[in-house]
Amino acid sequence: MALACLLVGCAHGGGNGPDGSGGGGDGSGGGDGGCGALPCDAVYVATTGDDAAAGTRDQPRATIGAGILEAASATPELAVFVQAGSYAEAVTMQAGVNVYGGFDTSWSRSATATTEIDGPSPAVSFDAIQTATTLDTVTVKSADATMAGGSSFAVLVSGSSAITLNAVTVIPGMGANGSDGVGGAPGASGGAGVSGGKGVEHSSFPCDSNTVPTGGGGGPSSCGYTGGGGGNPGVGGNAGASGTSGVGSVMTGGAGGLGGQNQDSCPAGYSGNAKTGGAGTAGVQGQLGGGGANMGAFMGQIYVPSNGGDGSPGGDGTGGGGGGGGGGGTTDCDSSGSSGGGGGGGGCHGTQGSGGSGGGGSFGVIVADSTVAIAGSTIEANAAGAGGRGGAAGLGGSGGAGGPGGPYGGTSDQDDGGCGGMGGQGGAGGSGGSGGGGGGGPSAAVVCLGTSTLTIPSSSLTSGLAGAGGFSAGTSGAMGISTRAIGCSLF
Repeated sequence: MALACLLVGCAHGGGNGPDGSGGGGDGSGGGDGGCGALPCDAVYVATTGDDAAAGTRDQPRATIGAGILEAASATPELAVFVQAGSYAEAVTMQAGVNVYGGFDTSWSRSATATTEIDGPSPAVSFDAIQTATTLDTVTVKSADATMAGGSSFAVLVSGSSAITLNAVTVIPGMGANGSDGVGGAPGASGGAGVSGGKGVEHSSFPCDSNTVPTGGGGGPSSCGYTGGGGGNPGVGGNAGASGTSGVGSVMTGGAGGLGGQNQDSCPAGYSGNAKTGGAGTAGVQGQLGGGGANMGAFMGQIYVPSNGGDGSPGGDGTGGGGGGGGGGGTTDCDSSGSSGGGGGGGGCHGTQGSGGSGGGGSFGVIVADSTVAIAGSTIEANAAGAGGRGGAAGLGGSGGAGGPGGPYGGTSDQDDGGCGGMGGQGGAGGSGGSGGGGGGGPSAAVVCLGTSTLTIPSSSLTSGLAGAGGFSAGTSGAMGISTRAIGCSLF
């Protein structure tokens, strides 16, 4: 009825639509009155206008927002008629103010005259309106989201009733990609154990009485898991001492060698009767972060993306045990064995990667706790944002090498003393867990939240591309959903 009156010019009416506003601008009460098919008692907007102008056909306002505020100040409210052109603004609708687009420069409706609102998200909003209010023959576009994981939606209707979108085209912008997670830091490697000392002659006159070597020190560890010390050697017929355990390790140090073994060399790789220290235990691997889901959640009217979870840090490796000291010798002069090498220090854990954030959505119309009719319209959602990549885990540090047992001191000194054992290898640190990839953003033509009622007579709803899930070396995020409607009972 309203469109028919617009085209033929209805002379009377109690509303503010194209069929009259209850009185012409010249007081005639008609729809013509020098204004053609449109009522004079209305507010007119054109891209060539001026917001300081009167808002008449000959002196139109320049922005739709200024026209709406002028129309809302009248009693009863007036209609707003908008010429073709692009209006770069966010429009806030007012109760009872109907906005009609699609007019050419002669203020006639034309199929080639497109009135376009091209604004930030949301480009058009209806908030707490309880009076019948219409947006008619307008194209509404919202800008692409720019913040990581941000969403774009073109029209937002909240807490309102009796809202009509008639013959509109709605095209939201694209959702933004989520941000990538931060990679973990690698763990420090453990230090190598110190070598044992060579055996010496240690006897009373006329033999030499050299200083007996001590066991090699354990390798350092920046996370505190140092290697065990090498055992001191025995002298004469005494056995060498066992090496000590590395910090945190359940493995003991190597046992000392027995005295008087009549050993006359320490060939490569041969530790005599002294034992090699036990190896440290490796740190546990960190847990992987979970991947983001295919859909986040709405908090109020704001879409919150589905983020990937953080991984957990790895465990520290423990220190290796020290090698045992070699036993002493008694042939000719008493001698000491070689001392044991220190155990390697434990490697430190790698830290966790953080999860990637979820991608933003693209939504044409969001209806929250409202009653809305979308008639003869086209709603086309855009592409949603991809989820961010999960941060890679930091690798654990390697365990330090065990120090070799002390070398053979020679037949004139060590004589038949035993050789010290090698220190054990430090345990490697565990790598952290990689963060999960963010979930891809959703794309939907319409979204219904709360207690909303939406009807779509003769309208077309089209979804866009769903956002891809973010990659992760652990758990990648899920691809978002692409659907005509979320939460709406339409079909």
